Amino acid sequence: MRTLDARKAFILQAVVQDYVATAEPVGSEAVVERYGLRVSSATVRNEMAEMAEMGYLRQPHVSAGRIPSDLGYRYYVEHLMKPIPVSRLLSPQQTSLFSPSNPEVGEVQRLLQAACRLLAESTRYASMATAPETDVVSLRHILLSQPAPGKLLLVVVASSGQVEHRLIPAPNRLSDQQMALIDRLLQERYSGRAVRDLLSAEPLEIPAEMSGIEAIWRLVEQAAQDCIEALSEQEVFLDGLQHILEQPEFRQVDRLYPVISLLEHPQALMRVLQRLGTSGRVQVIIGEENPLPEMRCCSFVTSSYRIGDRIAGAVSVLGPTRMHYEVATSAVEYIANALSRVLTYLSVSS
Repeated sequence: MRTLDARKAFILQAVVQDYVATAEPVGSEAVVERYGLRVSSATVRNEMAEMAEMGYLRQPHVSAGRIPSDLGYRYYVEHLMKPIPVSRLLSPQQTSLFSPSNPEVGEVQRLLQAACRLLAESTRYASMATAPETDVVSLRHILLSQPAPGKLLLVVVASSGQVEHRLIPAPNRLSDQQMALIDRLLQERYSGRAVRDLLSAEPLEIPAEMSGIEAIWRLVEQAAQDCIEALSEQEVFLDGLQHILEQPEFRQVDRLYPVISLLEHPQALMRVLQRLGTSGRVQVIIGEENPLPEMRCCSFVTSSYRIGDRIAGAVSVLGPTRMHYEVATSAVEYIANALSRVLTYLSVSS
């Protein structure tokens, strides 16, 4: 990437900002008038022509003004844009979502859904988040109760705050002694262990004192394994799909359909987020840089969040390459850091 001199950099910044705001090509006269440049429009036009030859701008039609290329957006992101204070993006009421006193914080699914909603509202782009990966998640609690005759309720709580439960049929009401015995085996087998390790764990040999309730134990054990498998499936949360439809770039069905189809089946997106979100900082993927062919008319802004010192998942926004990158990067960075703080707090306070 060739470095731009001060005037070319100023013109690129002006073109990016105007094109992001209007979705219309930017002419040299507009740059001179809007930004008070003390040079003629012919001089700006010549500079734009040189920047087009360098690959930073392009001209969609012969008589049109210029728009940024992917390389132009890349230069802007790396050298020209300035972060936006969170106070300009989110209200105190919105940031209170990540307070430990917020009831939603204790349930990671609700927290991630709320974070996606907040990210979509603040950026006006589609937002995504992946649930914590299994190698950083352990079982915090495993609880068995007998809410009614013939029924057992198993509740599994992960260190990430995720909760799974299963209702188990039991032919007879268990005695307190039998419930205590099953609970002891559950704690020995599951409590505090990593979800990843439990996925491949062999069934326990049934102790002699379980005589008479072996069948019930196997049902409880199967229910626990079902919960663990559910916790191991890294869910993807989506919000703000309607904002894709608001963008003029996607008024053409041939551009909109592949993007919507991929967002409806986000497994491939999840894999991309996992690969891109491993550096611990905000990553910006612009247009042709995108590894998914369907998304090369789009840009991703993504960052990982952590539980303790380990990467747990990712948050991201998706929009057109004509993206307000300052807003997107500032919002994603804040949400990722806030999730890291609150999920780490939950993991160490459990």
